Amino acid sequence: MKSLLPALLFSLISGGCSYQVFPSEVLKGVEPNFDFAHWRMVPSQVEPTRVQLGGRIIETLIIGETITIVTTELPVVNYPAYGPKKGKSKGEFVIAYQGIIDKPFLHPGNRIMVVGITRGAKMVAVDDVMRSLPALEARCIHIWKTGDTDIADYASSGAGYGVLEEETFCTSTSPDSGKRIPA
Repeated sequence: MKSLLPALLFSLISGGCSYQVFPSEVLKGVEPNFDFAHWRMVPSQVEPTRVQLGGRIIETLIIGETITIVTTELPVVNYPAYGPKKGKSKGEFVIAYQGIIDKPFLHPGNRIMVVGITRGAKMVAVDDVMRSLPALEARCIHIWKTGDTDIADYASSGAGYGVLEEETFCTSTSPDSGKRIPA
């Protein structure tokens, strides 16, 4: 019994310190030193790369089960709260997702993280102006329903504490292999 107590305490402490929004198999092969600025400047010259990016939703377009999300890149931080944080953006990019996401999660201002494969450029309308932006084919998306509030500020906004709604959405097909992967 004495040896069980330290093991239990260790697992509680170490489990409480890490926060992961994506399944571990989705994160395998993610490029930790991805050069977003280079991809943004010459998206067609960057080899397809598995990346994890964070940002804020600008606009969405839903056609059937294809969702196009125009996103402003934001840095992903671990403190004071895990996720994309307001800060200097390196630019905008497009997320292409094959699947269904509840519309309230797709509102402008919501924070988003994505794991997927870089894919050249895509023409999209942003504020009724056609633009060519670097595109990412998503495997998994995690969205916080923040409106335009930072994740770390959410608990202190309003009259009291509330639960910040967040959810992870994964496709059943891996964009980099064409093989079906359990979501």
